[in-house]
Amino acid sequence: MTHAKVRLKEISVIFPGHSQSEMEWNRAFRALFMEIPNQNLTFYPTVRDHQPMTSFRTKAVGFLEIKLHTTTPISARIGKLNILNNADAHDHSEPHHSEKAEVNHLSHSNPNTIQSVYSRLKGYLVGIDHTGVNIPMSIMSRDNWEQLLSDLSPISNLYRYPGEEWPFIIPANEEEFRHDIIDFTENRNPKFEWVYDRYASVPILQFALVTDLSKHELEEAFPAPIGFAIPGLEDIFRSIIIDSPWREDLEIRFDLYYKRNQSNPTEWETGEWLVKEGGRIV
Repeated sequence: MTHAKVRLKEISVIFPGHSQSEMEWNRAFRALFMEIPNQNLTFYPTVRDHQPMTSFRTKAVGFLEIKLHTTTPISARIGKLNILNNADAHDHSEPHHSEKAEVNHLSHSNPNTIQSVYSRLKGYLVGIDHTGVNIPMSIMSRDNWEQLLSDLSPISNLYRYPGEEWPFIIPANEEEFRHDIIDFTENRNPKFEWVYDRYASVPILQFALVTDLSKHELEEAFPAPIGFAIPGLEDIFRSIIIDSPWREDLEIRFDLYYKRNQSNPTEWETGEWLVKEGGRIV
């Protein structure tokens, strides 16, 4: 199997930080993700020689961006959301700061404000399974979707999700990138999911967070209608929609995974199911 030598090393989700509401939202998001042990807003794969890693940054941009750290030309615009590579050497984005942020709890008119979610999940986050973006079919043409996958597959370990248009990038080492993944002894997080979504009308940023809570506890913390289960995945995680300053043009969804057995990783966590059942996109 032959691949270009340039690899995707990092995926950055970049949040605007212009207005007061954006700064307050970013502060609460930062505080929430700082609850995840042994992380610093840059999420390295479980095995440190695996790539890509995932990071969250702020920047003086008009709308959210997904930046792919590769010199391979990649560019897509989904509504107002930009997906681009880092060919521009003048990157003025700033990592979300690592200090514990004070969160303003005064305004909770929406039960799923980022502040209220922080309050409910504080102390119960243990990891991140994956991040991802849902791209509406109504916004991106089939040809452009196929082109995006063609751009991603030579620079990453990109695998099909069986029966769905939900391909995942799985962190891998250099040898696995050049050939394929055959070792399934360790968790391979954080993955990155690309969804070609027939139902969404705006792009969706998704964050799959691993919690220390049972299904019953998450159902109590986020009962309907503020929490819901995606059909077929109700025994794996519970989903919530997060209010944000960008809600008119983009949706943010947290998928809250139920408590896991940390000593025995599943075929999903190791990537084995995607690799063997889905197969690599080349």
